[in-house]
Amino acid sequence: MKAKVFAAPFNYKLERHYREEEDELLIGVDRGALHALEHGLCLDVAVGDFDSVTEAELEHIKEKVPLVKVYAEAKAKTDTDIAIEEAFRQGAASVTVYGGIGRRLDHTYGNILFLRRGDVTFVTDNQLMRVLTPGEHRIVHDYDYISFFAVEPVKGLDLEGFAYELKDYDLAVDDPLCISNAGQGVVRFRKGLLLMIAAND
Repeated sequence: MKAKVFAAPFNYKLERHYREEEDELLIGVDRGALHALEHGLCLDVAVGDFDSVTEAELEHIKEKVPLVKVYAEAKAKTDTDIAIEEAFRQGAASVTVYGGIGRRLDHTYGNILFLRRGDVTFVTDNQLMRVLTPGEHRIVHDYDYISFFAVEPVKGLDLEGFAYELKDYDLAVDDPLCISNAGQGVVRFRKGLLLMIAAND
């Protein structure tokens, strides 16, 4: 099962990025639940403290969504954190979060940390980020640039087909060599965790 999480900020066009699939779990995060409903999606779950909606809008969400989990504003987890945990708790093999990358660098960095929990991807109109595990990955995207950073030391990194290729390179966590590449291709490495960020100018 694939989980799709709809969050703020709403810097993504659902018609561009979201594709309905047979086995999927749709989760709205706070006002992201209202945003998804307004675009005609049938959510399975809505989570958050809902501090960004009115009481009337929250009642609307409760009428439309089978499972709504309301949390206190003062809590130990962000709403996005709760949504990702809910997705994996319900058995999702992968999680795609629409939104979650905005002007708040602290929130964006916090969301980058969630990428290490499993197959998690964040998507907006201007950026896409996920963490790759050892093995071979064919990367297809429609952004202007693509960069790779070692979350854990990466051994034997190959980049094939991109504007700047690389062969059997050991990428350290403080090495920015693989920033601002371009094109599509194959990523291959033996060990470590590799953060991939595709972005527009």
